[in-house]
Amino acid sequence: MKEKTLILLLLILSNFCFSQPVKLIKQIPINESALYQSASFVVLEDGIYLFTDARDKNNQIKIFNEQGELVKAWGKMGPGPEEFGGLGFPDYQSPLLAVSDAGKHQIHIFEIIKDFEFKKIGTILAWEQNGNIKIYDENIIISGIIISPNGKKYLLFKRDFHGRKTDFILPVEYSYGRLSKSEHEKIKNEVSGISLLSFLDVCGDTAFYVSDVRLKIAKIDLKTNMIEFFGQEPDNFRPVVMNQKTREALLKNPQVYEEILTQHSFVAGIFSDSKIVGLIYINREKKIGDSLYFVPYIQIYDHSGKLRYQQSLSPFYTEERIIPLYYQKDKSFLYLCSIIYGLEATRYTIYKYQIGP
Repeated sequence: MKEKTLILLLLILSNFCFSQPVKLIKQIPINESALYQSASFVVLEDGIYLFTDARDKNNQIKIFNEQGELVKAWGKMGPGPEEFGGLGFPDYQSPLLAVSDAGKHQIHIFEIIKDFEFKKIGTILAWEQNGNIKIYDENIIISGIIISPNGKKYLLFKRDFHGRKTDFILPVEYSYGRLSKSEHEKIKNEVSGISLLSFLDVCGDTAFYVSDVRLKIAKIDLKTNMIEFFGQEPDNFRPVVMNQKTREALLKNPQVYEEILTQHSFVAGIFSDSKIVGLIYINREKKIGDSLYFVPYIQIYDHSGKLRYQQSLSPFYTEERIIPLYYQKDKSFLYLCSIIYGLEATRYTIYKYQIGP
């Protein structure tokens, strides 16, 4: 009995030693009224943040310092070759910045020169893009529905910086894991009308993909195209499962949408480095006055798919079910952006966390 107790204690201690506690370092409020409408940002260096602002006709890209003050803004909207049609979904891997342009169905690629000066080095067409993008080995990995020449649908594809070559990565039937056709269609019907986005990250030659309505992470070897799946739903993750009656009500009554958001859980982001894969999911459970807000939770997996750690990211809360995030892989800093809507202005606040001991 003593031997079994000792073994159990050693197992518990070894698990704690590997655990990756997530600690809030600081909060950075962005100056009110500096952003009109933004859902994405990147970190250029410690304390320097680059946001896209889809509604600002004069400044589509905005850079803020460590205090959240606007220090540089540029990028006009318009039809001209050096103008933009509505920027979003940036990715930054020094010295390159890639930004999607919804209005022009393009992805622009820039190189940072110095003092936050950017030189455009390429633009590719991306009509199929409808989500995150990631820079990978002089290519852009793109979320979106695309059909290959043989008629097969894919969720992820890769396009080179010149826009000449496209490789197909993740088949659409793998949206929610490795399922049979009937199982895939069943889940597709259960989440129809409520699933909005998917999330993507790349580390080395490995891509990680997850939908916003199921906690199944696709791990994709970009060299061999081998695909694996992992992910564990915790007790407080309540997946969306709608029947025909609810789907019909959703089309007729906007209040049903709000009820679904409150009753269920959603994936809100994914990030990775050479050792871990982090996943963010949310529950609408924080009440302030008469309003309910989303609270994020984090799961940390190793690359084999073993769950190592999970916790709440309180005191963070937000009104949006999609949480803008950026992860500095070399420093293990995770940045999340809270969005709170006010009568006069929207309040954006960055929360900076340390992953690890």
